[in-house]
Amino acid sequence: MKILILQLKRIGDLIQTTPAIHCLREAFPEAHLTLAVDSSCESLLEAIDVNERWVHHKDAGWGGPFGFGPNAWMKSDLPVFGGDFCLDFTGTDRSAWLAFSSSSQRRVTFARFQKKFMRRFVYTDFVNSPVRDRHTADHYTDLLRPLGIQRENVPLDLRLPDPVMATTRARLENSGVTSAFAVIHAGTARPEKYWMPGRWVQVMDFLRAEYGLKIVLTGSSDPAEQAHLAAIKSSFRGTCADLSGKTNLLELAAVIRCAKVFCGVDTAAMHLADAMETPSLALFGPTNPFHWKPRHTKSIVLRADTKEPFSPGQKGGPMDHVSVGSALESVRKLLS
Repeated sequence: MKILILQLKRIGDLIQTTPAIHCLREAFPEAHLTLAVDSSCESLLEAIDVNERWVHHKDAGWGGPFGFGPNAWMKSDLPVFGGDFCLDFTGTDRSAWLAFSSSSQRRVTFARFQKKFMRRFVYTDFVNSPVRDRHTADHYTDLLRPLGIQRENVPLDLRLPDPVMATTRARLENSGVTSAFAVIHAGTARPEKYWMPGRWVQVMDFLRAEYGLKIVLTGSSDPAEQAHLAAIKSSFRGTCADLSGKTNLLELAAVIRCAKVFCGVDTAAMHLADAMETPSLALFGPTNPFHWKPRHTKSIVLRADTKEPFSPGQKGGPMDHVSVGSALESVRKLLS
């Protein structure tokens, strides 16, 4: 059996698709799985259990490479997959075109995309899964129903290669991190998710004083995020290792896996912590954890103005409504 998996959305979406990929591998161990992703997710591909990988480069559009390894396809000769199933988790015009071009016998997507232009001619199967009422990972796993798979609460599945772990441990040692440490991931692409620098500093002081943990800062090289991290570092009285902007996704996952605890906001690093099963404190403000929260038992979610159990339609609040006291109490529970 040959199955093409199209997930051209963001990093978080790709990570939330790994339970579905795990189910496919479990149900069809001999199947040839091909995964197509956006170039922003390329560095994570090595940790996902598939046979073949395609990468789409948005800047080049369809006139540029959409391939894996040394291969590249042009607009006139997109890859003809010719497999048994094409599973489109994305629902965009780009993914619809690739699904159509794949020449797969059955092409599957979600029912909510059925009314889009030409979709009834592109796909053979439409799966009804109300995205509003499902955690994202469960929603994506619902797409496997035409293959006879119905599962709930399947864990995230990322497998870090041994060389990546070895390189990461060496990098941590070279940064002066030779004992137990905590990861602080304070940044994100959306500034409204930022928690105040002074509150992060109180958490860092607590981790150092109460548990003797070293502090490792992670994040991207985005200028706004770097300014946010600089404000945190300038107020912190101790020393910390700043790895922000210095790791790819696979290396970031390895850093988080080595940590005693992860503290961060709603962003891709939070999903990596979930996949690594690292004890995690996840802070949410305006976004709803119902759809994106980490689900392993070693995680605690704090959200502005709402408490668990979370439900669809709940309104959140600004990040300054998340108190330091509740964060410290949560960290104490995680490390008890």
